[in-house]
Amino acid sequence: MGRVPQSSIIVVGNEILRGFTVDTNSNWLAMRLFRCGFPVRVITTVGDIDADIVSAIREHIQRPELTRIFVCGGLGPTPDDRTYVALARALDQPLAYRREVGAQMQNLMFMRNMAARRGTAALNAGNRRMATLPQGGTLIRNGAGMAPGLAFDLGDGRYLFALPGVPHELRAVYEDVELRYLTGGRADVVRELHYRMAPESMFHDVMQALEQEYPDVSLGSYPQTETRELILRASGPDAQHVEAVIKAIRERITQYAPAG
Repeated sequence: MGRVPQSSIIVVGNEILRGFTVDTNSNWLAMRLFRCGFPVRVITTVGDIDADIVSAIREHIQRPELTRIFVCGGLGPTPDDRTYVALARALDQPLAYRREVGAQMQNLMFMRNMAARRGTAALNAGNRRMATLPQGGTLIRNGAGMAPGLAFDLGDGRYLFALPGVPHELRAVYEDVELRYLTGGRADVVRELHYRMAPESMFHDVMQALEQEYPDVSLGSYPQTETRELILRASGPDAQHVEAVIKAIRERITQYAPAG
């Protein structure tokens, strides 16, 4: 597990911790990061508490193996949206109003007819809050919403990103992040074996031995209760090692035959 590059996710929101909202963002983001060669090492979820957000950000920054850190949520216009302020504290950067962000918001209000409905294109306190950002961050345009994403260069090839929590906005901002900041990674090779009606415990000894023989291969078992299927999944950077693990399972477990 010591190889690089690796990523981390910090999820911000009381709605996640209290069960009101399912965190689909982390699932989607982890999948995309794995596919482009920046697998997620850790996911931390915190509520809308300044000290907790700051602490989580600093903790992730202090881990050098985390080369891409994603802070998701809390970028909106209301008082419970505290990520920009927490980022400023965690990074020891002052907050400053960004005129170009305010101008983009006004353009969006005209495009979406919001200015006509409100009777003005002037930014209110909530809008200005979303345009008051920590200094030192590179803007990442949010084509699906108003709150911009941010990228911070942490040095030594490491970056921290702030993404909105609304799923379609997060995905829109992430696409730009992937193009600009997630190049050069190599996705792990993944192979699976599917067994029908096979008890998971039967694979313990073989899996334990293979973990020792191939420490660079991640091997896990995943029972599917609805279909009564057991999936064994091996992944790693070396295709030959991954294939060797799959072959060894086939050869050493003879009581059950995988489907396909």
